[in-house]
Amino acid sequence: MIDLHIHTTATPHHSTWPPDVLVEQAIRAGLRAIAVTDHNSTASVAAAQDAGVRLGLPVVSGVEIDSGFAAHGPSPIPIKLWHTLVYGAPPDHPELLALCNSVFTQNMADAACLRETLAARGFALPGLDDLGRPPNVADVGAALARHNLIERQPGEDDEVTGMRYILTQIEGGYTPIGVDQIIAVAHRCGGLAILAHPGRSKGIYAIPASAADIAAMAACGLDGIEVFYPAHAAAEQARLRAIAEQHGLLISGGSDSHHPHQPLASWPIEPFMPFLERVGVLQ
Repeated sequence: MIDLHIHTTATPHHSTWPPDVLVEQAIRAGLRAIAVTDHNSTASVAAAQDAGVRLGLPVVSGVEIDSGFAAHGPSPIPIKLWHTLVYGAPPDHPELLALCNSVFTQNMADAACLRETLAARGFALPGLDDLGRPPNVADVGAALARHNLIERQPGEDDEVTGMRYILTQIEGGYTPIGVDQIIAVAHRCGGLAILAHPGRSKGIYAIPASAADIAAMAACGLDGIEVFYPAHAAAEQARLRAIAEQHGLLISGGSDSHHPHQPLASWPIEPFMPFLERVGVLQ
């Protein structure tokens, strides 16, 4: 059994798995390998790998990076938002660390520009200076929806509603790192680039990938897709496996667990063998 998508305390304000506790729990759960994939940070990888060496569990280096890519096929937005997983690169590789830092830097810059643009359009954005940190684009989106009359889709929260407005009404308002850029960095660092949860549906933040979306990213060198994921039903897994086979893509999967109360995955290891060989877990 295997789980290649787990977050630790290095995902700030969002995850509570201590790296050593995660490794201990993975062993108790009978997993044969795991990966640590924090958002835009590799800060916990070394600690998890040290615990893995000590306790006898392979821990793959990973990071999940906020990214974007032009929509292919019918889409309500010109650019879709993706999470791109980078596996197998040294967690302290200077170019990988620079990529992670650039995600934060660009997001803060976009947020600052959005505040000016939205204020010029007459929108109120109170509370952003009281966060105790520079607001990011998601903070701006949430404030926009919370304090202004913005059209809302059923079931959307403030953040998703605000981001929908930003992505559809402000050209160039949010400029995430491109998936193609992440692929290039991953390869220069000796790693793999895998598209996370391509079948997940979560409002504007996760519109399921079309076959055309995946084909376009595969043409840019994408190495694989996350086929196995808690929100992927059996039919979606079958669809994604067929697309992966069509483009010669590796298959990955994981729980996306952020907290000890969220169960780790227990996917059978067989579909992941080519991936594990590429990252050196299987020799």
